[in-house]
Order: sequence, then C-alpha cells, then structure tokens
Amino acid sequence: MPNQVQFVRTYRELIQNADDAKATEVVFIHDDRSYGTESLWTDELGKYQGPALYAYNNAAFTDEDWEGIQMAGRSVKRNDPNKVGRFGIGFNSVYHITDVPSIFSSDHLGMMDPQEKIFGQRNSGFLWSLDDAEHQEALIEMHDQFQPFRDIVSLVGRKEWSTVINEDQHFDGTIFRFPLRKEASDISDNLYDSDRVVELFDSFIADADLSLLFLKNVISVSLMHINVDGTVKTRLEVKSSISTDVVLESEDDSIIESSTRFKVITLNSEDHKETKWLLTTCTMKEGNVEHLDSLAKKLSFFPQVDLAFPCGEKRDSSESRLSCFLPLPNNESNKTGLPVYINACFGLTDNRREIKWQEEDQQHDEHAVWNELLMKEVLPQAYIMIIQDAIKLAQQDNLPVSSVYDLWPEIAQIKHKRKWYAVALDVLDHLFRQNVAVLSLAKDEKEFITPSEAVFPCNGPTSSDILAAIKRTLVSCGENLVTLPGSVASAINEAYPHLDTLKHVTPAFIRGSLRRIDVHTISKHDKLCLLEFILSDEKYRELEGLQLLPLNDGSFKSFTDREEDTALIDSNEFPRVLLPFCKHLFIPDDLRPACSAHLKELARENIFKVINIDAKQVAEYTKRFLPQDWKQMSKGHVTWDVSSNQHPPLEWLQEFWTFLNTHFKDTNRFPYA
Repeated sequence: MPNQVQFVRTYRELIQNADDAKATEVVFIHDDRSYGTESLWTDELGKYQGPALYAYNNAAFTDEDWEGIQMAGRSVKRNDPNKVGRFGIGFNSVYHITDVPSIFSSDHLGMMDPQEKIFGQRNSGFLWSLDDAEHQEALIEMHDQFQPFRDIVSLVGRKEWSTVINEDQHFDGTIFRFPLRKEASDISDNLYDSDRVVELFDSFIADADLSLLFLKNVISVSLMHINVDGTVKTRLEVKSSISTDVVLESEDDSIIESSTRFKVITLNSEDHKETKWLLTTCTMKEGNVEHLDSLAKKLSFFPQVDLAFPCGEKRDSSESRLSCFLPLPNNESNKTGLPVYINACFGLTDNRREIKWQEEDQQHDEHAVWNELLMKEVLPQAYIMIIQDAIKLAQQDNLPVSSVYDLWPEIAQIKHKRKWYAVALDVLDHLFRQNVAVLSLAKDEKEFITPSEAVFPCNGPTSSDILAAIKRTLVSCGENLVTLPGSVASAINEAYPHLDTLKHVTPAFIRGSLRRIDVHTISKHDKLCLLEFILSDEKYRELEGLQLLPLNDGSFKSFTDREEDTALIDSNEFPRVLLPFCKHLFIPDDLRPACSAHLKELARENIFKVINIDAKQVAEYTKRFLPQDWKQMSKGHVTWDVSSNQHPPLEWLQEFWTFLNTHFKDTNRFPYA
C-alpha cells in the first residue's frame, strides 16, 4: 500500500479517536529536532530521540481508552455506533510510521514496544503514572527522555511540565509521539525523513476543508512544523463553526428525525478560504424499516445519513465523494457525481478505502446489505429533506434560490456511474411520488409549486428575447410558469412517472393563453416575439382571431379573412416601392427571417387575408391607391408633383417602368391602361 495512504489512515484514526473522546481541537506537529540521549530510562530508547510526528487533542484518556489502545486487533468501541473510531485495526496503523509510539494523557505516560526489545522480554511497553512518586521523579529528573513531551506540553497545553507532573498530576489532553523510523525493523522497512512527512502533510491539506465536515465534536485541526532550531510554523489551520441561528428540524410525526443547519469551514494555509455548507442530518426512526433495525443492532451501526452542500460556490459534482465521518480516499469508486457530499456509518472493505456493495461475491455480506439499505431507505429521505429545507431557507433569504436547483442530481453527468445513477433515480422517484413543491415560480422565485401544478418552459432552441416575452406574458395572465435550469428539466424528463400529464409551453399553449388576455397590454416587441413562436409549429389556421399580424405602421391586425385585416408581403421581384400608397398594408421589412418566412408560407397557403403580392396584385392595388387627382383624369397627361406627399416619389417611376416592361410589355393589357 502506498505510504501516503498509510499516513492518511493514521491521521484518520487519530482524528476519529479524538472526536469519539469529545475533543474539539486536534494538532499534528512535525518536529525536526533531535534530543539528548544522556538521561534516559534505558539506553535502548536513545535512537527514538530524533525527529517525530506528534498528534495532540484536548480530551484526556479514560481508563477504557488506556485499556483499548493496548488491545491489538480489537476495539472497545466496537459496540458503540455513535463512536466513529470503532475499527479494531485503527491504532495499529501508526506502526507504518514508527516502532515505538508513546502517549501522554490524563494520569499516565506510556510507551509501546510491540517488538519487546526495550523494556525486556514479554514487556511490550511501559506506563509511568503521575500519582506514583518514583515515576514522578523520573518524569522530572530524566530531562533528555521526557524533554520532547515537555516542549510539546508547553506548546499546545500552555503549561509548565513541572506543574502538570507535580501539582496537577493530570494532563487534560492527549499527546501521541511517533518517532520517525530511520532504519528497517521487524515491524516495517518503511522509512521516514522530513521530506516524506512534508509530502504527507500535503496530502492532508488537499482534503482539509472536508475533514471537519461530518465530525461531531472536533472543530479545529492544525498542522505545525518545528524546525531544527525550534522555530514553529503553522502550515495549516482549519476550523468549523455551526450556525445556531438557523436550525430546521423534522416534524414529530415523520418517520425520520432530521435537522438542517449551516456549517462554515475556514481554512488558513498559504491562502485563506471560507466555505459555507448546508448540512442535513437524517436518521431513520426505529420501527419503520425492520431489516434496517435488525442490522443496526447486529452490527452496532447507526441508520443515519448526512448530506453536505457547498453554498455560494459552484463545485464540480464529479468531485463529490463519500465520507465515513472523514472523507474516504479520493478515487473514482468513492465519487458519486451528485452535488452533495454523503456521509454515513458505512460498512467498509477490509482496507477501509471503499464502501461495500452487494456485488456477486458479496450478495449476503451484511455490511454490503446495510449500505444498500442506507441508500434505499435513508438517503432519499435525507435528500428530500435537504431540498425542502433549502427552499425554506431561500424563502427566508438565508440561501439563494438558485441553490435549490443546484441540489438536484445532474442525471446526464452520472449515467456512466451505474450505482449512483440508480440512486439518483430513486431519490427523484421519492421526490415526485411525494409530490413535493420543488419548482420555483417565474412570477415569484420564492414561491414553489409541485410539478403537476407547473407550466414548464418550452423545449428546444429558442432565443432569449422570445423566452423573456413568453415569461412576461404568462406571468401577466397568471399562469404557473416555472423557471428551471436544463439539468433539472433533464431530471424531470428522465424520472417523472407521468410525463404526458405535465404542461409545457408550446405554440399551442401560448395561442390558447393569448385568447384569454387583452393583447393590447403586450408591448410591440413582445408581440413580435410571441408571433414568431406561435408560428413555429406551422399550425397557421390556429392563429385565427389573434390580433398579432404586424403592419408597417406599427399596428397589428387580426388573422382573419376580412378586408380590413389585409397584410401585404413584398419580394425582390415585387418590391413595396411599387405601391407607395400601400405602405401601411405591408408587413414590417425588419421582421426576423424566421417570422417573415412563416408569414410568406401562410400567404402561399392562402390562409387569411395575408397576400404575397404578384403582378396582378400590384396592378390591382396601383389602381386602387393612385392619387385622387390622377384618377379624375380620364385621358391625357397628369400633373406629378414630386414634392407632394399625395403623389408617388421620384424613384417610383423607374421601378414601376421596369415592372411594366417586365410584366406588361403590352401596356394595353395593364388593367388601368
């Protein structure tokens, strides 16, 4: 196993033990100093006076702890599911680093020698007691032997060694000392120097902001380095704080017991970083899932799932991963693809690097069954709870509304993760079957409704200004239009049980809505956007009666066959300049291409009084709209005053002459000739 993994296992165990002991502070210290070898308990301890790794926490050992730490391969915490450091192999992981670990806590200072080379055969360690006069004297007089502890007590305990030993006769905390292995031993040939420890500290820093996320008691972890000259540098300090102002709890009659609150993780290293997390804890009450209850008792596990969501920053969901109180290794099998980080009292594989699943070789493994039950019975309830609580917090202005949607599983991102894709679908199934109000209304983003009540935005590529016009129109007429990102729409399309019952914005839906409102209240811009949208499905006959047919003068006619609702459409062959006195009848020349194309097609199908002008129409409308004084001239010349707005402009003559030469070479055939 790589050395980095071994160290991670060690620090995990030490932090978990501290959390079990209700410690609030943990400090890891890498001390590069070497100490004297003159006044030692025994000469064999001389080679362990060099550089060491220390782990301090501010909770003292109990008698049970002293007994438990000496029971290799077995843990006295095994039967307490509320304690995270329950694994028998736990403390033994320190032997990857050292041959002779020592502990100073409460009333004792102990050294452990599993090789039985220091304190005599069949003596695997020695325990000094602070209430034993002879031991007290040794602890004070043997300066070299106990100077390492003297210095660390002064640094982290902020007390004089003599005061602790002679007056208090008790140390209200715990210090582990692990002299770094400098030569191979019967325990391990794994050697450590300063560079290796720095590298291992770096591996902790990479996960530092996650390390306090799910712990119950520890709220501070620090990494310190002491140089050979005694200079102390804090490499990292990570702290957590829980807001007591905002706490949401489940109803008494619920099958679960849950609470949601904010937790802030502050990290000070080379940079300062602060992350606010939304944290939901959900426990299945006894008596609701029989198999879960029986396994909880048998395995001494706790049926609880915690979910954490980073507020205020968009994290890549592909990096979200599992924790078993502390984050599990950052490998693909522990990454869920969900936007939340999941913590539970999982059953782990023998190397404690992954959780067990009911694969072919573990169909009846009780730890694997337990994990599956957590995912099936507890996780969906926790997920629904964190979404519902996020909605409440958004309505109270404690959380952006966008965070509610950010909590949804991104189905497209996790389809390749078979196990977590199934979990996500199960979560969504629970969400929809319970008909939870989870969709934000466009008219008031803090008001949420159920999918069955909602009008969903249109699918497919639609320009932003058309979408905005649709939104304004539907909101004004009281429709339950919801806003949602594409990822949420995908989740609904993938998992909603009765998709065909949901209402979506379609051209037909908008046409129906427009018939129920006064279109005069809609702006010109929005009318044109709506027109383009309701034309897009090419069901032109369903436009009948809608006053959305735009004319060049800014007015809108209705789609009918009435003469007064005439609209003309020109072309390159028959430009509108040919009919200068019919400008008001033409559709605008600046309509968007899609809209113009649909209106031309509508005219080709001879629907309503919308006309693609041709030679016949040019002749007809020329005759109908010639200047009045020209009409009164039965023969001969007419007077043309180009400065008069009652007469055609000068450029008309050239265009009209070209038109006549092209379509009426025999002018006698022109209807007005």
